[in-house]
Formats: sequence, structure tokens, C-alpha cells
Amino acid sequence: MKMPTRRQFVKTVGAASAASIVSRKSFAKTRAESESFVEAWNKPVLRRSLFADPIVIESIDLLKRDKQYFVRVRSKDGAVGLALTNRHLVNSLYPMFLIRVAPFFIGKDARDLDTLVHGVFTVKLNYKWQGAPFWMCVAWMEFAILDLMGKQIGQPVGALLGERFRDKTPIYYANGDRESSPEIVVEQLKGLIAKSGARAVKFKLGARMRYTEASNARDLAIIPLARKELGEDTTLYVDSNSSFDAPTAIRMGRELQKYGYRFFEEPVRFDDYEGTKAVADALDIPIAGGEQESSQYRFQWLIEKDAVQIPQPDLLFFGGLVRSIRVARMAALTGKKIVPHMSGFGLGILYVLHYASVVPNSNEFQEFKGDKDGIPYVVVDTGKPLESINGEIGIPKAPGLGVEFDPDYLNAAKVVQL
Repeated sequence: MKMPTRRQFVKTVGAASAASIVSRKSFAKTRAESESFVEAWNKPVLRRSLFADPIVIESIDLLKRDKQYFVRVRSKDGAVGLALTNRHLVNSLYPMFLIRVAPFFIGKDARDLDTLVHGVFTVKLNYKWQGAPFWMCVAWMEFAILDLMGKQIGQPVGALLGERFRDKTPIYYANGDRESSPEIVVEQLKGLIAKSGARAVKFKLGARMRYTEASNARDLAIIPLARKELGEDTTLYVDSNSSFDAPTAIRMGRELQKYGYRFFEEPVRFDDYEGTKAVADALDIPIAGGEQESSQYRFQWLIEKDAVQIPQPDLLFFGGLVRSIRVARMAALTGKKIVPHMSGFGLGILYVLHYASVVPNSNEFQEFKGDKDGIPYVVVDTGKPLESINGEIGIPKAPGLGVEFDPDYLNAAKVVQL
């Protein structure tokens, strides 16, 4: 006899009846599964065996040139690592980086990165600053350290964190315009596809953290229009940025299902976990979420309870590659694909590429928002900036992060001090 699905079962007997028959055995099974999530999280990420000798961090500087900020790390043997930050956020956060994050890493062995990214969270009551502002500072620190470590042994960052299994990845081009008419946005999407060759795109629904009659009317018009104009062969995603309540999200989700959309990102308030689960339970379209998340345990809840089918750690907001790989491992336990959220600045796509190179359950398409930084850099392999060719971006193979910033540009940068 074919067993009913979870959704069919709940509809048949009701949520209260379902809860009443949970046995001690099924509770024990859930408990065991939770422990395996913890094991997946705690398993080392950095391939420490690649490094025979200690890499002691001697100095850390935050550099500023124009509106751009870089983290520069030096080891005692003179190696240097460099990472670009998010310029639109670092102005508000640099005191936290300089006071609460950078000092912890000085004198430490970079080979202990797995434990260092947790240690900085627990020292000096830093855990009271839990959230994207704190974890972004840690991510900038981690990226620069990984750049240094990769350069020391001649390996790209991804190879320090796992077995590389892809050298390029398809992208989905994300459009952020939620103000223009459906017709204008669809034309923009066509332009993005034409210039990049992308076979997948994402656009916005809602009015960002709210909805109105006008925004709902726009959404209900653009959903079928995008499918009609872009064709059945284009993969379509949408992101509401927490715009809806659960009933409205379910209404929109049913329209998305009708036209074959592939995921619905942040349908309700990002911190409304039960609301997110209610939407996921009511719909067949995969629910994506996690861009705002900063807690491993809340990610575990979202994954384990099937509130999201596509977890989306932001590689910056969540605290870097090590922590985000751990989320991917938890997702893999339930057969879920992972789609890291990409910050639009700070060479966010660069970190996404290294992540996707070693995470087996990463999605086919990775998020791309174009090159918004406007800084002089090249990929060492190609001598050009990162670019999408036929809808794919090559993953750097050169040591470290695999990019080189214009030396004259960097030489004019000044050390930021409190």
C-alpha cells in the first residue's frame, strides 16, 4: 500500500491528531538525526594536513582607498593575504572589526581556522553581538586568511576546504528592480540574458518587507509575463525579501507553481520561522531562505523541519566559507541543494565561485549580480575581471582567492585607525 505524504497525512487526520500519535521511538529517531546534524557541523572543514608548519598571523590592517576597504593579513614569515569588503556596509562596521575581531587573530596559527572562527565569537562576550554585522567582520577576516594560506602552498582557496569537482559554474542573473513596471523588468531580464548568456534569472516580488494592493497587482502581472516572454527553457526564480504574510505568500506561490518557477525566496518575514514552514507545507514550489541567518541552530531548524528546501547562507552575513560549508553539510543530510546568497559588493561572486567548487550539493546555478565594485583587478588565470561567458563563470585556479588588485591602486590605500 502506498503511504501518504506528510502533507496528505496532516490534511487527513489534522495537525493535532498527528501530534498525538508521535511515539517515543519517533522522538528518539528525531533526536538521533539532530545529533548527526551536530556531527556534520563539527567535522573539520580546513584541510589542515596541507600545511606542515605553523602560519602565525603577525599583523592585520584595514586599508581604505576612496570608498573601498581591504583587509590585509601578514604572517610572521612575510606572506600576505588580501580581501575586499562590502563598501556599503563597512563604514558602519569597521570599529567592530578593529576592536572585536582583528585582535583575536593576531598571534594565532591560521591552520586552526576551524576553531578560530568559533573562538572569536565566544571571546570577550562577542556572542552578544550575534548577527550579520559581527559575522561579516569575521568573514572579511577569514577571506584574507584563506588568501594568504592558499598563496603559501600554491592552491586556490576552494582546494583548502574540500575536493574541487568543478572548474566553472552556470549563473542565474539577479535583477533588483521592484519599482518598474512588469514590462520594463522583463526587458531588463532579456538584456541580462543577452549580455551574459545566463539560462536562469531571478527578479523581485513584493515591496520589500511589505506589500500593497499596487505591488500585488504588479506581481500577479509579472509572474505570467516573465514566463511568456522568456520562454519555457529559462529557469525562473523570485525573491520577495520578506514582503508577504503567509496567506499572501501562499497565493503568490500558487501562481508561481502554475508557471513553473523553480524557487520562491524569503516569502515571509525572514525571522518568522513558523510562517515560513506554513508556506512551505502549503506549496510544492521549493522555498529558499537563510540570507539573513546568523545562527547554526536556526539553520538546523529550517533544514530539519523542512521549512526551507533550499538553504541560502550568505557567505558574508553568515561569517565566511567555513561556516557556510557546514550549513551545506547539514543540508546534504536531508538531500537538499544549497544556493549561497551573494552579496552584491566586495567581489561577492568570487567567494561564491570558490564555495561552489567544493560543495557537492551546491545548486546548478549560482547567484550573480554583475560587477558593482568598480575597482581595478584581474583574475590571475585570465588577466581579466570575472565575467559570464555563455552563462558560466570560470572558477579561479590560481593560488589564494585567485585575483590580483592593481598595485598602484593598493599603494595609495591608507591604514584605517580608530
